[in-house]
Amino acid sequence: MDGLGKPDPGSVDDARLGTLRTACADADVDELELARLALHHAVTATGALAGFVHLRAQGRNVLRLAAISGLRASHAVRWEDLPAEGSNGPARAMREGKPIALTLSDADRGVDTGGDGTGGDGTGGDGTGGDGTGGDGTGGDGIGGDGIDEADGRPLGYGAAAMLVLPIPDGRQGVGTLTLITTTPVPEERRAFLARLVDTVGTRPARASTSERVMLPWWSGSGSRLREAMAGVRVATWEWDIRTGELLIDEVGFDVILTSAGLRRDEWDNRVETWMQRVHPDDLEGVLAAMEQAIARHEVYSVEYRVRSANGRVNWVELRGHTTYADDETPLRMTGTGWITTAERMTEQAVTRVLRHLPDAFLIVDPADWRVLYANDRASLLATAHTSLTGRTPWEVIPELADRGLPEQFAKALDSDLPVTVDLRLGETWQRLRLVVADPYLVVFMADVTARLEAERAGVERGRRIGALAEALAHSLTTRDVVDAVAAEILPAFGADSVLMYAREDTSLRLVGTVGYDPALVARLRDLDEPRPLYTDVPQFIPSLEAFVERYPELADLARSGERRAWALLPLTAGGHPVGSCVIGFLHPRSFAGAERGVLIALSGLIAQAMERARLYDREHERARRLQEQLLPWRLPETAALTSTARYRPAGKGVDVGGDWYDAIPLSAERVALVIGDVMGHGLSEAITMSRLRTAVSTLAILDHPPEEMLAHLNDVVAGLDGDLYVTCLYAVYDSTTGVCTLASAGQPPPAVIDPDGTTRFLEPPIGPPLGTAQLPYQTLDFVLPEGSLLVLYTDGLIGVADSDPDAGMSRLHKALTEATGEQRREGASDDEATELGRLCDAVIGALLPGSGHSTDDAAIMAVRAHRLPPEHVVSTDLPFEPSSAGLARELVREQLPRWGWEDLIPTTELVVSELIGNTIRHAAGPIALRLIRGTTLTCEIRDGSQSSPRTRHAALMDENGRGLQLVAAMTHRWGTRYTSSGSKTLWTEQLPPASRE
Repeated sequence: MDGLGKPDPGSVDDARLGTLRTACADADVDELELARLALHHAVTATGALAGFVHLRAQGRNVLRLAAISGLRASHAVRWEDLPAEGSNGPARAMREGKPIALTLSDADRGVDTGGDGTGGDGTGGDGTGGDGTGGDGTGGDGIGGDGIDEADGRPLGYGAAAMLVLPIPDGRQGVGTLTLITTTPVPEERRAFLARLVDTVGTRPARASTSERVMLPWWSGSGSRLREAMAGVRVATWEWDIRTGELLIDEVGFDVILTSAGLRRDEWDNRVETWMQRVHPDDLEGVLAAMEQAIARHEVYSVEYRVRSANGRVNWVELRGHTTYADDETPLRMTGTGWITTAERMTEQAVTRVLRHLPDAFLIVDPADWRVLYANDRASLLATAHTSLTGRTPWEVIPELADRGLPEQFAKALDSDLPVTVDLRLGETWQRLRLVVADPYLVVFMADVTARLEAERAGVERGRRIGALAEALAHSLTTRDVVDAVAAEILPAFGADSVLMYAREDTSLRLVGTVGYDPALVARLRDLDEPRPLYTDVPQFIPSLEAFVERYPELADLARSGERRAWALLPLTAGGHPVGSCVIGFLHPRSFAGAERGVLIALSGLIAQAMERARLYDREHERARRLQEQLLPWRLPETAALTSTARYRPAGKGVDVGGDWYDAIPLSAERVALVIGDVMGHGLSEAITMSRLRTAVSTLAILDHPPEEMLAHLNDVVAGLDGDLYVTCLYAVYDSTTGVCTLASAGQPPPAVIDPDGTTRFLEPPIGPPLGTAQLPYQTLDFVLPEGSLLVLYTDGLIGVADSDPDAGMSRLHKALTEATGEQRREGASDDEATELGRLCDAVIGALLPGSGHSTDDAAIMAVRAHRLPPEHVVSTDLPFEPSSAGLARELVREQLPRWGWEDLIPTTELVVSELIGNTIRHAAGPIALRLIRGTTLTCEIRDGSQSSPRTRHAALMDENGRGLQLVAAMTHRWGTRYTSSGSKTLWTEQLPPASRE
């Protein structure tokens, strides 16, 4: 430091040189970075306005601008490449190996002021005006006539007055020059420092062969560090002289770029044409066009293309470059970098191929305007035939997307950190969109989920049906109910079409239900001697007809004759015991998935439990049904008075046997009692009560009570039974000799009459209270049944009183009767009257109670066709109340029976009428009347005016009286007494005709 506290210039210079020597010794610092450090020290030490360094371009006779300091880029471009043999200052200093100093006045004259710093030899070199005087003598940017540039008359702009050029030696020819631009000539002491500085730089030997290397441009960053970074990422540097076509590439370029094109070092001639020959023909036009555009527009050259080696191998190369220009905008050279992008390209192509051929649609959308930037092939199929998705919003191409709110969903996805899923219906398909933000874009995955949703819906439907099956099985009482439940729920859920249900009985199987099979095939299945193959201890799933034939060859013909091509054989086991087998059939071959098998096996357990309950119920129900059948008349009696037929329909499933009954009871004098009734409720107790009442009616009918008295007696019977009973009953008596029918009703719906002309009408009898509910007298209705007319009796179950309005039910019954009789009239009379009446009953039940198992109440119907006895079959006469009447009666018998052809009955009939008339005269009162009736039997009636009842006496051995009625009872089929409301009584007997007795 001097006295003023300033640093000693000598010590500062030593420090600068020390720093430079250290950099020279560092192997990581290359000559370019060393030259830049030296330039920095030179400008700082001399206070120069600016400075620059040129280095020899190895392999070329050119000095390349390597570094600048304080010089604008627009001016530095003109110093970029200097011919090594030119008259410019750096070239001369390089050739002569000594400093060159120029001043502005010297430049004007072209005088060299001294190559060693002493002023030169005054010759001015070749700068006497030549190409370096600059047009107006100012030297322009070339600082006088140094031959660097043609002056354009523009001032340098730095206030420059002198320029000093120092060669950088390397012991041979030199590696470059260092130039300083100053306002005044550099003082001598500073020149000495500069000489030491360039000598220090020149003492460092070259670090590598420079015959093939490319120097980093002056406008790039730090030399060695940049090179290290570029080498680490395998980035090459290149330089293309646009004027000469020379193309230089550095070491990395040889290893990366040239090798990718299949070029060896001995094949490389530093010509751009050689490189262009390796460009893929399909890309060459684009490469040249991009190059021309970058040069013409002063743009960065950026291109990626394929290069091809001699053996056909293809690689991808990406190049970026910067063009420098002369003052007249002539392009001089392009310098840049390059690297191999084959791996990235291959990866990109692989990804692109994957995306392009994805089975799902894939879109990349620009969030700025929702326009599609990329759409793969699948997405393109969603667009119309003449519209592309790319460059348009999705809802422009597919308008219904806007109606489904897709723009709002896009906006929602941008605001969400999680993917957004949207299900949209497009035409006949369902599309599931997954919106994912891949900053800065929105990625849309669109998958056709129609099959998936249908499978999900099928799964839901299957689950619903399985739940419905479980509920249906829980309510199934009969085996038929179980079969129907399986058919209704399992078959649709699994796409099956048929079911066979077998019940196990001891060691055999019995077919108890079928669905979906032809009746002829069902008959063959029932006739199987041993259907044992259809039962297995473990479930069997048979996917095809061939597999079935292979497994069960004995049933091959049976399987081929049907339409099924796959089967599921499910053993039914409940409580550890086999109860049967369920065979589910499919129309097409089927591969049974594991989940499907598991569900069917699980369901077989539910079916087995339901089958076991149903079998128990069936047995009990069958017993009850048989009991009820035995309690009802097996067949109705045939009489001359009428022909009758009845039908009984049990209630539907889940309902026990009921209490409906009917009967036809022959009475004396060709009369018939008709009864129909209903014990309300269901069960064995009701059936037993019905049986007791039917027995009571049969017993009381022997007493020949009129209908109102019969109901009164039945009312007493019901009242005496245990429990709260509600019984309805209708009792009618038809007299075939007069055609009069008398009836009384205890809560029973009115009967219908079908006249011979087909007209249907309902009677309107007085209806009394049901039996057992009150002690009111019952009233009767007398009406005449025309010959050939029908009387129809029925219970309320036929008209659905429990389910609907009775009037509506009677209206339906009226319609059914009218249609049934009309059909029969069109078909004509049948030879068998009972069969014709049976068809009528069946038609009415079929119309009012279609199918089976639907009614909640049992029903009964009885159809009666009334007949009138011909007048000639009835003979009657009044007799005097005296013993001679017996002779008159015998005389009438002898006269009438031959007319009827029953002569054989004369002796017996004479004895009967004599005994009855004698008994009447002895014990009763007059008047007396005799009536003979020829019907199915010969009826003899004696009417008197007494209410006393005859009774049979048991006479002793020696008694003379008391044997008359015993004799009558012995000689007739049956006998009895009936009373009238007028106070008289009638004794009657019946004798079988001769043919019947035989």
